[in-house]
Amino acid sequence: MTGARWWPIAIGLVLGVTVLANVAVYWTANHDPSFAVEPDYYRRAVEWDSNVARERRSAALGWTVEARLAPPEDGHATLLVRVRGRDGAALDSADVRADASHNARGADVFPIRLVPVGDGEYAGAIPSARQGLWRIDLSAVRGSERFVERVTLDNGAAATP
Repeated sequence: MTGARWWPIAIGLVLGVTVLANVAVYWTANHDPSFAVEPDYYRRAVEWDSNVARERRSAALGWTVEARLAPPEDGHATLLVRVRGRDGAALDSADVRADASHNARGADVFPIRLVPVGDGEYAGAIPSARQGLWRIDLSAVRGSERFVERVTLDNGAAATP
């Protein structure tokens, strides 16, 4: 075969390899559970001012939360949250919810409704046995009052293989 015949084959191979590489990159980017994009990020950006105002109203309530995450048992970790009012009194009548995501798997978000266990404490199970750092977005609602806070919790060192 002469050099003139190899040129079209070489160009076709280069283009074919480029297409395959792009498909591989696309598949990897869309199937990596450690990669997370903020859901509906455009709407959140448009509503930035109202989110900041909500956080200020939340801080003005004077509520505080203490949260802890127990190491996993039986395939789930237990989230415990204690909610206190401005005067330090327990808030037992709040609707407490959380969105939990492990730092290594940010795309996996677990919405949790916590149930009251008394003395301003609420508990809920995260259906994951992962250990390490978790991002927890908490919200506590009582009547027209809404408190929000983001916390980072560690439920133990990750197991070594």
